[in-house]
Amino acid sequence: MTSVDNVNARRIDIDNDLDRDGQLHEPWVFLTMLDQMSTSEINIGFIYSVIDLLARRYELKDAVVVLRDEALGTQAFRLGQKSLDGDSPASEATSPGVFCEPDCVPHVVRDVVRNVCQLALTLHLARHSADHDPLTNIANRRSFDAALRNAAVQSARYGWAFTLVLIDLDGFKAVNDKLGHAVGDDMLRSFGWALRRSVRSGDTTARMGGDEFAIILANAEGTEVLAFTERLRALLVSLPELDFSVGTATSPADSTDPAELYRIADARLYEKKGIVLR
Repeated sequence: MTSVDNVNARRIDIDNDLDRDGQLHEPWVFLTMLDQMSTSEINIGFIYSVIDLLARRYELKDAVVVLRDEALGTQAFRLGQKSLDGDSPASEATSPGVFCEPDCVPHVVRDVVRNVCQLALTLHLARHSADHDPLTNIANRRSFDAALRNAAVQSARYGWAFTLVLIDLDGFKAVNDKLGHAVGDDMLRSFGWALRRSVRSGDTTARMGGDEFAIILANAEGTEVLAFTERLRALLVSLPELDFSVGTATSPADSTDPAELYRIADARLYEKKGIVLR
């Protein structure tokens, strides 16, 4: 096939996306979304998948999808997950859209790509909001309980060890009452940040409510738990007013039942505080 034939074949393939009125009649973007939904959740990765398909379909050298979210502002996604720079097609973009190099993608196709990617971003952020504490941006109680149930099932079935860590901030209520809720919220954010920095990639952190936090340390017992608490205290050295008490329970050694693990860890936490639960 000659170079002219290649160009003509590509032109026919592009034209097949549109009917005579310029309307999209081959919804490959939506078919891609349905295929993604059949195997996994729609997330940020879907946006990059669509950009990659668009680039291959139209033989693009580069492509950027610019989206807008009320909370996050403008978000840009570039082919190959590359960072934006002065050479990107959207280097001077001020509004949402799909920007390509070369600029050969029909407007109707770009509109469909932008709308589908905007939907994917909205779904991703909505799912994140449902599963995360808005103040600390770590998991909330609902998603943590689900993670704990899953870890307990795996531990009971395969004998995999993990440790449930419950943390209670010491004297937080007094600090909150004395300095105000704004300062208290900043302290909680700082603690959430320190938690994220202290755990490994396979661990789970959550704010359970108020000044109570919980962590699942995967494949962790004794020494690993001690190492975690030491990392956490080291990160909080600049915040001496933030001290905490810890209670732990390990599966399968203590139990493989989530409720019992909670009970054991909670009792050990309050025992360290000098409070006996009855």
